[in-house]
Amino acid sequence: MISYLTIGQLSKYSGIHTKALRYYEEINILKPTYINPKNGYRYYMFSTISYVKVIKICADYGIPLKNFTQFINESGDIHMTDIIKLAEKKIYEKEIQLVKDKLQINQYKQQIMRSDQLDHTINSHIDIGNEDFYIVPFKGDILSKEYYEAVQKTLSKLELQGFSFDQRLGLFYRIEENIWKSYLAFKIIECSTSYKKEEVICLNHSHIHAEHITEDEIHVKILNIKNKTNQIFLLETFEEPYNFNTPHLELLYIL
Repeated sequence: MISYLTIGQLSKYSGIHTKALRYYEEINILKPTYINPKNGYRYYMFSTISYVKVIKICADYGIPLKNFTQFINESGDIHMTDIIKLAEKKIYEKEIQLVKDKLQINQYKQQIMRSDQLDHTINSHIDIGNEDFYIVPFKGDILSKEYYEAVQKTLSKLELQGFSFDQRLGLFYRIEENIWKSYLAFKIIECSTSYKKEEVICLNHSHIHAEHITEDEIHVKILNIKNKTNQIFLLETFEEPYNFNTPHLELLYIL
């Protein structure tokens, strides 16, 4: 005598909620082996357990289940190899993204540590290692609509150009032919000698002055230090706690 599973038992043995199993039925990627004509109860083969587990993996990794019928032939047979290959591809993509996300979180932690250093020490002169910035000409104010539009446009190009963005950005000012010019500045993970000199600013073990300022202090602060240096950075930053209404900016200039 053939043994069948109820939907509750299938849920128990597979670890998948009955609501999810009913949804799989609704979109025709799970079909009962037997339907009791008297009461309409639906039953499944034990071999269905492994199949629905694969469906759940695909759902967890963003494979559209409504397109799942492409793996089921006219006879109702399921092309498991094709499903597994697609699942492997999606899992690999997620693994790559997880590595990127972990790196990004670590970069934010470093920013908070730097902010804490600036907020809790009298000495605002700091020695940094290699902090390298990709720069793009820009005329406008930090935190403005034009600024963020230019940032998004440039970020989409950075990776294509071989740069690894280090989650710090802002504005860079420098004197060129006795005139102050402004740029968008994007911190990158490494500074290569193959990059054009005018595209990248490499602060290799530079001694700099750093302080936190608010948006309404920008123009006065920059005006006061222009006679002390020929290079200024104004960067967005993270800190603990973070105030969304009046976020601090990090003002840096090379001594």
